[in-house]
Amino acid sequence: MHEHHHHEDIKRLEAGLPYLLKHNQEHVKDLEKWIQRARDAHQDGVADELQEILKLSRQITVHFESALQKLGHRQ
Repeated sequence: MHEHHHHEDIKRLEAGLPYLLKHNQEHVKDLEKWIQRARDAHQDGVADELQEILKLSRQITVHFESALQKLGHRQ
């Protein structure tokens, strides 16, 4: 019975991780736009914070991709 549940969990990961990866990539694109908007509005402090969030979001993308590779997905 346990083996069956593990198999189901892996299938859920295989289905869910690509969605989460795409969702994170959309956040990256949005952040890039908002950073520029903040700079254009002379809100450099805000832009700097968003830049840090962007850096972390890009790291998250790398980890999603790595997890997918470990599940056997090709990018």
